[in-house]
Amino acid sequence: MTVGPGWKRTVPLPAAVRLVWHESEAFPQDVPIGALYADLEFPAPSHGLPYLVANMVMTQNGEAAAAGKAFPIGTPVDGLALTRLRVATDATLTGIGTVLAEDVTAVLPEVEAARRVAAGRPPRVLVAVMTSALAFGSETLSRRLFTDPRFDRVVVTSERAAADDVRRVQARGIDVIRVAPSPDGRPDPAAALRALGQRGLRSVVCEGGPRLLTSLLRARLVREYFLTTAPFVSGDAEAPRPVPGPLDGPVLLSRVSRIEHAFRDPATRAPLVEALDRFRVVYSEASPPAGANA
Repeated sequence: MTVGPGWKRTVPLPAAVRLVWHESEAFPQDVPIGALYADLEFPAPSHGLPYLVANMVMTQNGEAAAAGKAFPIGTPVDGLALTRLRVATDATLTGIGTVLAEDVTAVLPEVEAARRVAAGRPPRVLVAVMTSALAFGSETLSRRLFTDPRFDRVVVTSERAAADDVRRVQARGIDVIRVAPSPDGRPDPAAALRALGQRGLRSVVCEGGPRLLTSLLRARLVREYFLTTAPFVSGDAEAPRPVPGPLDGPVLLSRVSRIEHAFRDPATRAPLVEALDRFRVVYSEASPPAGANA
C-alpha cells in the first residue's frame, strides 16, 4: 500500500464525496468537493471562551501517526477538510510536540484566504502554539511554523517559563502569552483558551497532538470533534492514539455527519474508503467547562 507523502501526491482530489449520514440534511447525496465543509459556522463564544473544535486523523486501528507523523495518514480530501476548518475558525491551536514532529505550516491558498475575508476574518491564519517551556534551541526556532512569513503565530506558555527564554522568543518577532500553569506545570488549558478569547478570537480549531487534545477534553473545553479515519492499519504498537487519555469519565461523541471518500490505492488498485466524521462532544456531567466561572 502506498502510504506517506507519495499517497498524497498520487491520490487525486475527487470531483465529489458522498454524504452518507447527517442529523438534519438529506442523505445520501453527493457533495461537490468544492462544497466540502465550505459552509461551516460555529456558535458564539460562551463564558468568555472561544468555541473550540478539534480535528484529528487516524488509521482503522486507531494510530494517529504513521512513521512518526500524522501527515501520511490522510488523502488530499483530509487535507482540504483541515483547510476548511482553518478558514471557518479564527485561530489554529497546536502543541509543541506536533510542531517538532511535523514541521507544520498554515499557508492558505488564495481562494481559501478569500473565503476567510468574506467571513469577516483576516486572510492569514493565526497559529497558537501551546508549550510548557520556551527553552527552544535553534533547530526548533528554524521550523517553518516559526519562520514562514505567510501566516501569523503566537506562543502560549506557562507563567513559569523563564523570562530570558520569553525575551529570546519575542526577539524573533513572535508574540508570547503567559498564563497560569496546571499542577503539572503546563499551561492551564482553560486559561490559555480564555487568553485567546481576550484577544477577540471567537472560534479555535485544535490540530493536536494527542496530548494537547486529551488535556482539552479533560478540561471539558472541546465542543466538536472532526475525525478522519483512513482505510489502513500500520500495526505500530508505539504509535500514539488521538486521545491516549486518561479522561475524567466518558466523553460521548454525538455524530453530526459522516462523509465518505471512495478511491483506489495507487499501488494495488484496491478500492478504499476514507471516512470523515463530525461529532458534537457531550460530557458525562452537565456542568460548565473548566474556567467558566473565572
